[in-house]
Amino acid sequence: MNSICDNCFSDKEMKGFIGSQGYDGRCDFCNLDTFKIISINEVLDFFKELLSNFQLDSNGQSLVSLIQGDWGLFSNNSVGSRFLNIVINSSNFDFHNAEVFVNYSQDILDNVNYWFKLKEKIKWERRYLIDVNALTELGWDGFFGSQVIMNKNDILYRARLHHDSTNSCYTQDAMFCPPKHLSTAGRANPMGIPYLYLSDNKETIIYEVRSAYLDEVSVGEFRISNNISKEVKISDFTEVPTIYHPSEVNKRIKSRLLKRLISIDLSRPMRRYDSELDYIPTQFICEFIKVYTGVDGLKFTSSLHNLGNNYVIFDQNLMDCISVSKVKISKVDISFN
Repeated sequence: MNSICDNCFSDKEMKGFIGSQGYDGRCDFCNLDTFKIISINEVLDFFKELLSNFQLDSNGQSLVSLIQGDWGLFSNNSVGSRFLNIVINSSNFDFHNAEVFVNYSQDILDNVNYWFKLKEKIKWERRYLIDVNALTELGWDGFFGSQVIMNKNDILYRARLHHDSTNSCYTQDAMFCPPKHLSTAGRANPMGIPYLYLSDNKETIIYEVRSAYLDEVSVGEFRISNNISKEVKISDFTEVPTIYHPSEVNKRIKSRLLKRLISIDLSRPMRRYDSELDYIPTQFICEFIKVYTGVDGLKFTSSLHNLGNNYVIFDQNLMDCISVSKVKISKVDISFN
């Protein structure tokens, strides 16, 4: 097998590379001749670099499953296994085929798992003079560079529960953050430093405020203020990852895995019995991202409603509340684990 086509991959960067550099011909993997193909040798160095980031681990996953599960690099596992076996046979790796059980390299695991150590240090050892140099030495200051620019017409939502059935709809001004002296701690913001929590899905914010049957809720619609002329940049934790970037594979893996851990903690529901100590690590990392990337907020997946994404806007003055409507909850789904 000497050639492979862009249809054999799902990674957008890889498909784009083959589409721009390839030529018309028959693919040796899918036997189709309606797609651009490229010589395997053209991407062999990249795949050798990619595979150097894995190590044997009997408790891990098969090599192809791990790559597909985290990166969706190939169009399917069958193509992935066949192609990876060619790469493995051309090099001196510790594993002999694409089905062997592996994990990421120790370098990657140590880097990413420092998040767990950092959380304990911030909560129980040192809070205000944390060694940020240790994070920059790990390269974390370069892991959050993936950004999206918010569109002026994007509509985001925020909800506030009513505490009395006689309450009228909240005003537009009342849908923003509470005053600083009344601002409590959240997953992203420390006490006294309010951030605006929004969602891109109207149903998601109903779940996020823990509304119950027959509760009444005011739902506000937000968009970027007409007074804002600059681009509003958001650090995106929901992006579809691409691994094809020669010379940056190791960095991209670390970034992807670290952001996944942080996103889980950011989206974890706040419970009545939580201690504010539990919020400090995510508050810290939000501040770290804010300082080192200059973004205006974060975007991450909601754990309460998987159809929506949550936004944290660091400065609420970037947004306008353009309308508010009152909603009565007529149905609640309850499941038992």
